[in-house]
Amino acid sequence: MDCPDCEPRLIDYLSHELPEEERVDVARHLAGCSRCALEYCRLQADLEGIVEAHAESPRPEVFTVLREEVAREFRPRPWSRAWRLLARPVPMYGALLVSLVPAALWLVTTRPAPADAPGHEPSAAHAHPDAPAILTDYDATELPPAHRDVL
Repeated sequence: MDCPDCEPRLIDYLSHELPEEERVDVARHLAGCSRCALEYCRLQADLEGIVEAHAESPRPEVFTVLREEVAREFRPRPWSRAWRLLARPVPMYGALLVSLVPAALWLVTTRPAPADAPGHEPSAAHAHPDAPAILTDYDATELPPAHRDVL
């Protein structure tokens, strides 16, 4: 739990109105955060002053008003919410994926067309006139009959 999550729950924590799991989370945060612990002490002192001034336990409306004021005071500003979204850590696999996108695009754009693709002409038709002829349709699994006795 961080400060923006803890601060609105301080009034409920002080009045013992939080569920057990949230109460434990707030207590852990207060143990490690001096800013929220100081705010909790201030709220506790304010509430004790109210109780002493009225000599009775505060009505539920007091807690409602306090909750609303705390929520209004600690509501994150739009620029701070935007900054928190931008400051989130990016997982390493996300950076790796982004770095592979240019390589994948390069592979897709530079791959030669298969020889049996429609509209594909043999490479000899596009070869330079002085270039040597390219041997095609050669099967090396069978030797011509003239060479069998040599082996």
